[in-house]
Amino acid sequence: MDEKIEVLLVDVGNSSIKTTGAVGGTFQDTKTWTQLADVLDHYSGQPMMVSSVKKLDPNLEGRKNTTILSHKIPLPITLDYETPETLGADRIAAAVGAHELFPNNDNLIIDMGTCMTIDLLDKSGVFRGGIISPGLKMRMTSMSRYTDQLPDISDEWREIHSGELGKTTKECLFSGSFWGIIHEINGVIKTLSKDFTSLNMILTGGDAHFFESNLKAHIFAGSKIVQKGLYRIWKYQE
Repeated sequence: MDEKIEVLLVDVGNSSIKTTGAVGGTFQDTKTWTQLADVLDHYSGQPMMVSSVKKLDPNLEGRKNTTILSHKIPLPITLDYETPETLGADRIAAAVGAHELFPNNDNLIIDMGTCMTIDLLDKSGVFRGGIISPGLKMRMTSMSRYTDQLPDISDEWREIHSGELGKTTKECLFSGSFWGIIHEINGVIKTLSKDFTSLNMILTGGDAHFFESNLKAHIFAGSKIVQKGLYRIWKYQE
Protein backbone atom coordinates (compact mmCIF):
# COMPACT_ATOMS: atom_id res chain seq x y z
CA MET A 1 0.00 0.00 0.00
CA ASP A 2 1.23 3.47 -0.90
CA GLU A 3 1.47 6.35 1.56
CA LYS A 4 -1.88 7.60 2.81
CA ILE A 5 -3.81 9.58 0.21
CA GLU A 6 -7.09 11.47 0.21
CA VAL A 7 -8.45 9.92 -2.98
CA LEU A 8 -7.09 7.81 -5.82
CA LEU A 9 -7.76 9.32 -9.25
CA VAL A 10 -8.21 6.55 -11.83
CA ASP A 11 -8.10 7.34 -15.55
CA VAL A 12 -9.09 4.27 -17.60
CA GLY A 13 -8.04 4.86 -21.20
CA ASN A 14 -8.20 2.76 -24.33
CA SER A 15 -4.67 1.41 -24.01
CA SER A 16 -3.77 1.74 -20.32
CA ILE A 17 -4.95 2.72 -16.85
CA LYS A 18 -3.35 5.62 -15.01
CA THR A 19 -3.65 6.20 -11.27
CA THR A 20 -2.64 9.25 -9.30
CA GLY A 21 -2.92 9.73 -5.56
CA ALA A 22 -4.19 13.12 -4.39
CA VAL A 23 -3.77 14.77 -1.01
CA GLY A 24 -5.30 18.21 -0.61
CA GLY A 25 -4.90 19.04 -4.29
CA THR A 26 -1.28 17.85 -4.41
CA PHE A 27 -0.69 14.98 -6.81
CA GLN A 28 1.69 12.07 -6.47
CA ASP A 29 3.50 10.51 -9.39
CA THR A 30 1.23 8.79 -11.87
CA LYS A 31 1.42 5.00 -12.21
CA THR A 32 0.43 3.00 -15.27
CA TRP A 33 -1.41 -0.32 -15.16
CA THR A 34 -2.79 -2.81 -17.68
CA GLN A 35 -5.52 -4.42 -15.55
CA LEU A 36 -8.11 -2.62 -13.44
CA ALA A 37 -8.33 -5.65 -11.16
CA ASP A 38 -4.72 -5.05 -10.13
CA VAL A 39 -5.54 -1.44 -9.23
CA LEU A 40 -8.55 -2.47 -7.14
CA ASP A 41 -6.52 -5.13 -5.35
CA HIS A 42 -3.59 -2.79 -4.64
CA TYR A 43 -5.82 0.02 -3.38
CA SER A 44 -8.41 -2.07 -1.58
CA GLY A 45 -10.67 0.18 0.52
CA GLN A 46 -9.17 3.39 -0.84
CA PRO A 47 -11.63 6.13 -1.97
CA MET A 48 -11.56 6.43 -5.77
CA MET A 49 -12.68 8.91 -8.40
CA VAL A 50 -12.86 7.04 -11.72
CA SER A 51 -12.96 8.22 -15.32
CA SER A 52 -13.32 5.48 -17.92
CA VAL A 53 -13.65 5.55 -21.70
CA LYS A 54 -14.60 1.86 -21.60
CA LYS A 55 -17.76 0.14 -20.46
CA LEU A 56 -18.12 0.08 -16.69
CA ASP A 57 -16.08 -2.73 -15.19
CA PRO A 58 -18.31 -5.03 -13.09
CA ASN A 59 -15.70 -4.91 -10.32
CA LEU A 60 -16.53 -1.23 -9.79
CA GLU A 61 -20.25 -1.71 -9.40
CA GLY A 62 -21.22 -1.38 -5.76
CA ARG A 63 -17.67 -0.64 -4.63
CA LYS A 64 -17.72 1.59 -1.56
CA ASN A 65 -16.16 5.07 -1.59
CA THR A 66 -16.07 5.06 -5.39
CA THR A 67 -17.40 7.82 -7.63
CA ILE A 68 -17.78 7.07 -11.35
CA LEU A 69 -17.60 10.13 -13.56
CA SER A 70 -20.57 10.59 -15.90
CA HIS A 71 -22.90 13.37 -17.01
CA LYS A 72 -25.36 12.22 -14.33
CA ILE A 73 -23.33 13.35 -11.31
CA PRO A 74 -23.04 17.00 -10.17
CA LEU A 75 -20.42 18.85 -12.22
CA PRO A 76 -18.77 22.27 -11.77
CA ILE A 77 -19.31 22.98 -15.50
CA THR A 78 -22.38 22.99 -17.74
CA LEU A 79 -22.63 20.54 -20.64
CA ASP A 80 -24.16 22.12 -23.76
CA TYR A 81 -24.20 18.76 -25.52
CA GLU A 82 -27.20 17.07 -27.12
CA THR A 83 -26.12 13.53 -26.20
CA PRO A 84 -24.32 13.88 -22.84
CA GLU A 85 -24.65 10.15 -22.22
CA THR A 86 -22.17 9.62 -25.10
CA LEU A 87 -19.68 12.26 -23.96
CA GLY A 88 -16.44 10.62 -22.85
CA ALA A 89 -15.64 10.92 -19.16
CA ASP A 90 -12.06 11.84 -20.01
CA ARG A 91 -13.29 14.79 -22.07
CA ILE A 92 -15.44 15.99 -19.17
CA ALA A 93 -12.55 15.67 -16.71
CA ALA A 94 -10.13 17.50 -19.01
CA ALA A 95 -12.62 20.33 -19.51
CA VAL A 96 -13.05 20.74 -15.76
CA GLY A 97 -9.28 20.66 -15.32
CA ALA A 98 -8.85 23.37 -17.95
CA HIS A 99 -11.44 25.56 -16.24
CA GLU A 100 -9.61 25.13 -12.94
CA LEU A 101 -6.30 26.20 -14.50
CA PHE A 102 -7.63 29.03 -16.65
CA PRO A 103 -11.02 30.17 -15.30
CA ASN A 104 -10.92 33.50 -17.15
CA ASN A 105 -10.27 32.06 -20.59
CA ASP A 106 -12.11 30.26 -23.30
CA ASN A 107 -10.21 26.97 -23.33
CA LEU A 108 -9.56 24.69 -26.27
CA ILE A 109 -8.49 21.29 -24.97
CA ILE A 110 -6.56 19.22 -27.53
CA ASP A 111 -6.10 15.65 -26.32
CA MET A 112 -3.79 13.54 -28.47
CA GLY A 113 -4.35 9.90 -27.64
CA THR A 114 -5.70 6.90 -29.53
CA CYS A 115 -8.20 9.35 -30.97
CA MET A 116 -7.65 13.08 -31.08
CA THR A 117 -10.31 15.20 -29.40
CA ILE A 118 -10.60 18.98 -29.57
CA ASP A 119 -13.11 20.42 -27.11
CA LEU A 120 -14.18 23.98 -26.34
CA LEU A 121 -15.07 25.16 -22.84
CA ASP A 122 -15.98 28.85 -22.73
CA LYS A 123 -15.00 31.23 -19.95
CA SER A 124 -18.41 30.93 -18.30
CA GLY A 125 -17.81 27.21 -17.78
CA VAL A 126 -20.02 25.90 -20.58
CA PHE A 127 -18.83 22.91 -22.59
CA ARG A 128 -19.68 23.99 -26.15
CA GLY A 129 -18.82 20.79 -28.04
CA GLY A 130 -15.86 19.43 -29.90
CA ILE A 131 -14.26 17.29 -32.57
CA ILE A 132 -13.19 13.64 -32.58
CA SER A 133 -10.80 12.38 -35.25
CA PRO A 134 -8.25 9.57 -35.61
CA GLY A 135 -5.06 9.85 -33.57
CA LEU A 136 -1.58 9.59 -35.02
CA LYS A 137 -1.12 5.81 -35.00
CA MET A 138 -4.74 5.19 -35.95
CA ARG A 139 -4.22 7.22 -39.13
CA MET A 140 -1.13 5.24 -40.00
CA THR A 141 -2.58 1.79 -39.33
CA SER A 142 -5.92 2.49 -41.01
CA MET A 143 -4.32 3.48 -44.32
CA SER A 144 -2.52 0.13 -44.40
CA ARG A 145 -5.50 -1.86 -43.16
CA TYR A 146 -7.93 -0.55 -45.75
CA THR A 147 -5.61 -0.79 -48.76
CA ASP A 148 -3.76 -3.65 -50.41
CA GLN A 149 -0.28 -2.19 -50.84
CA LEU A 150 0.30 0.65 -48.42
CA PRO A 151 2.61 -0.32 -45.52
CA ASP A 152 1.86 0.18 -41.84
CA ILE A 153 4.42 2.70 -40.53
CA SER A 154 2.96 3.02 -37.02
CA ASP A 155 5.96 1.27 -35.43
CA GLU A 156 8.67 3.02 -37.43
CA TRP A 157 7.38 6.53 -38.09
CA ARG A 158 9.92 8.12 -35.70
CA GLU A 159 12.70 7.05 -38.07
CA ILE A 160 10.92 8.51 -41.10
CA HIS A 161 11.93 12.13 -41.67
CA SER A 162 9.84 14.18 -44.04
CA GLY A 163 8.65 17.69 -44.70
CA GLU A 164 5.07 18.30 -45.69
CA LEU A 165 5.70 16.67 -49.07
CA GLY A 166 7.09 13.15 -48.92
CA LYS A 167 9.53 11.75 -51.47
CA THR A 168 8.78 8.09 -50.75
CA THR A 169 5.53 6.28 -50.02
CA LYS A 170 6.45 5.92 -46.35
CA GLU A 171 7.29 9.62 -46.16
CA CYS A 172 3.95 10.44 -47.78
CA LEU A 173 2.14 8.31 -45.20
CA PHE A 174 4.05 10.05 -42.43
CA SER A 175 3.29 13.47 -43.89
CA GLY A 176 -0.41 12.75 -44.26
CA SER A 177 -0.64 11.53 -40.68
CA PHE A 178 1.68 13.90 -38.84
CA TRP A 179 1.33 17.12 -40.81
CA GLY A 180 -2.34 16.43 -41.42
CA ILE A 181 -2.95 16.59 -37.67
CA ILE A 182 -0.99 19.83 -37.37
CA HIS A 183 -2.96 21.53 -40.15
CA GLU A 184 -6.21 20.21 -38.69
CA ILE A 185 -5.46 21.71 -35.28
CA ASN A 186 -4.23 25.01 -36.69
CA GLY A 187 -7.36 25.25 -38.85
CA VAL A 188 -9.66 24.72 -35.86
CA ILE A 189 -7.74 27.30 -33.83
CA LYS A 190 -7.94 29.85 -36.64
CA THR A 191 -11.69 29.36 -37.07
CA LEU A 192 -12.62 29.47 -33.37
CA SER A 193 -10.33 32.42 -32.61
CA LYS A 194 -12.67 34.63 -34.65
CA ASP A 195 -15.46 34.21 -32.08
CA PHE A 196 -13.44 33.43 -28.95
CA THR A 197 -10.80 36.13 -28.63
CA SER A 198 -9.41 34.90 -25.30
CA LEU A 199 -8.92 31.39 -26.62
CA ASN A 200 -6.33 29.44 -24.65
CA MET A 201 -4.94 26.24 -26.15
CA ILE A 202 -4.15 23.28 -23.92
CA LEU A 203 -2.33 20.35 -25.48
CA THR A 204 -2.38 17.08 -23.59
CA GLY A 205 -2.35 13.31 -24.14
CA GLY A 206 0.27 10.66 -24.80
CA ASP A 207 1.32 11.99 -28.23
CA ALA A 208 1.21 15.69 -27.31
CA HIS A 209 4.96 16.17 -27.06
CA PHE A 210 5.46 15.12 -30.68
CA PHE A 211 3.43 18.10 -31.91
CA GLU A 212 3.98 20.96 -29.49
CA SER A 213 6.86 22.64 -31.34
CA ASN A 214 5.09 22.47 -34.71
CA LEU A 215 1.87 24.25 -33.76
CA LYS A 216 1.56 27.95 -34.55
CA ALA A 217 -0.55 29.10 -31.61
CA HIS A 218 0.74 29.31 -28.05
CA ILE A 219 0.07 25.98 -26.40
CA PHE A 220 0.12 25.07 -22.73
CA ALA A 221 1.07 21.40 -22.51
CA GLY A 222 -1.32 20.31 -19.80
CA SER A 223 0.26 18.13 -17.16
CA LYS A 224 -2.23 15.95 -15.29
CA ILE A 225 -5.14 18.03 -16.56
CA VAL A 226 -7.50 15.05 -16.37
CA GLN A 227 -6.36 14.38 -12.82
CA LYS A 228 -6.94 18.03 -11.88
CA GLY A 229 -10.43 17.75 -13.29
CA LEU A 230 -11.15 14.48 -11.52
CA TYR A 231 -10.05 15.90 -8.18
CA ARG A 232 -12.20 19.01 -8.65
CA ILE A 233 -15.21 16.87 -9.54
CA TRP A 234 -14.60 14.61 -6.55
CA LYS A 235 -14.49 17.62 -4.21
CA TYR A 236 -17.61 19.03 -5.89
CA GLN A 237 -19.59 15.99 -4.77
CA GLU A 238 -19.21 17.20 -1.20
